[in-house]
Amino acid sequence: MPMLSPASFLTNAQQQALQAVQRHGGPARERSPAPSCIHVHFHPDWMVPDWLVQGQPLLALLSQQGRYQSQFESGSSNGSFSPQPEGERWQWEDQRFAGAYNQAEPGERPVYGAVDLEALGYPGHHGYGAAPRFGSAYLQLHCTATARSSFCDPDSYWQPRHVGLWQQMDWQQLQCLQLADPLDHYVEAQLHGGLLLARDVASIWLDPCYTDSTIAQAVQNDGLVLRFHPGYRLNAEHLAQASQYRGAEVAEVLADMLQQAPGWLTPADLGKAQAGNRYPAALLKKAWHCIAHLGRAHCTAPHHR
Repeated sequence: MPMLSPASFLTNAQQQALQAVQRHGGPARERSPAPSCIHVHFHPDWMVPDWLVQGQPLLALLSQQGRYQSQFESGSSNGSFSPQPEGERWQWEDQRFAGAYNQAEPGERPVYGAVDLEALGYPGHHGYGAAPRFGSAYLQLHCTATARSSFCDPDSYWQPRHVGLWQQMDWQQLQCLQLADPLDHYVEAQLHGGLLLARDVASIWLDPCYTDSTIAQAVQNDGLVLRFHPGYRLNAEHLAQASQYRGAEVAEVLADMLQQAPGWLTPADLGKAQAGNRYPAALLKKAWHCIAHLGRAHCTAPHHR
């Protein structure tokens, strides 16, 4: 199987996981495009669980530890959180990776991201990253990371059959683009071998609302390349659409947050709400979905400075 040349630092479990995907993915395609970058989305100012690090926003924890943790280590997720044995995530990894991680340490398990489809010629999310569903910020990894990654189209939540290594995937006809929700239009990537900021990250992309913030300063202090995407802004005009998109209860949460905001909501406003435990986590996640989907129309609004 010549297409697989794993990095020397991969553990036995990680190599076995990639080999399992390769066996299942079928033959390599003759016209596979050059590897695109993987984006790993997150909310930079959302507080991590108290049992992990008291009072630490996620980006501060990333800076402190120099590495990104999977839900099996962090105890949190912006997607399906089910790392317990026989949980949905545990079962999916058990099946997809042929049990390679079942006896491994939590830190050996893969980190989840998404493929930059714009680099492959697709419309994508117009500069907001590959999978905005999972956060306003994202780590853009060096394209070399694809060599130790496996992929599925669509997200593993859908139990897809279209899986494989890069050369095995059909990049010409993507199934995720047929899904009704635009936030589902991404190809999931599972990065094996860990995600180290110094080794793997080409740049960190933030919303402009974090300009001149301690969040942005932390990135610069780490010597990482900092970039800003166009930004998210949601105002009262979007509440009716938000109600149709994620439900009336979510629209009420957004309306309540707008009472404390200067006319529009930004990811920073959502971060303050999450840090203050003002709303149930499930509603806050859906509130972010509304901002990510509907809030791009107001990117020309004045930014916080």
